[in-house]
Amino acid sequence: MTTPSDKTLIRAVFAGDKAAYEKLYDRYAPLVRAVCYDMTGNLADTQDLAQDVFMRAYEKLDHLREPARFGKWLVGIARLRCREWRRQRLRSQNKNVGLNDAQAVAPEPPDDSRIELLREMITTLPEKERLALHTFYLQGSSADNARRIMGLSRSGFYRVLERARKRLEQLLIAEQENIR
Repeated sequence: MTTPSDKTLIRAVFAGDKAAYEKLYDRYAPLVRAVCYDMTGNLADTQDLAQDVFMRAYEKLDHLREPARFGKWLVGIARLRCREWRRQRLRSQNKNVGLNDAQAVAPEPPDDSRIELLREMITTLPEKERLALHTFYLQGSSADNARRIMGLSRSGFYRVLERARKRLEQLLIAEQENIR
């Protein structure tokens, strides 16, 4: 059984097939969550933003000029929505500057320091490499699904993933040398 193309699914959505949009959601949710997590750094905001991205995309689907490029269009919406979220958060933080610590929003519980270090290192990688790592390792997508979501050939995806792993390895080695 072949997987329907984005273009086919979008035509079905316009014809009133709600299940077609669910298939698009299932196909692209890991990538959208990876983009959102990359911007937010926490799962709760990531889930909220990802849902918002898919709602916005559905509402604006008639603005999509090239249905075959749905994934790239959706990632653009995700990036825009995350930038809006970041601006709103900064405004909210600026309003809370005058509050004492007890009134401020409680921070998230601290993570294991090794995991936090790895997260920090991942944020220093180029965006394409971060998304490859998020999609393949953190979201658990298969290599074929991850490469398709990112719009890369099989070999192109593996090259990006390999570059990301090598950069992370170099960063980890440098960090260990700093500890010594």
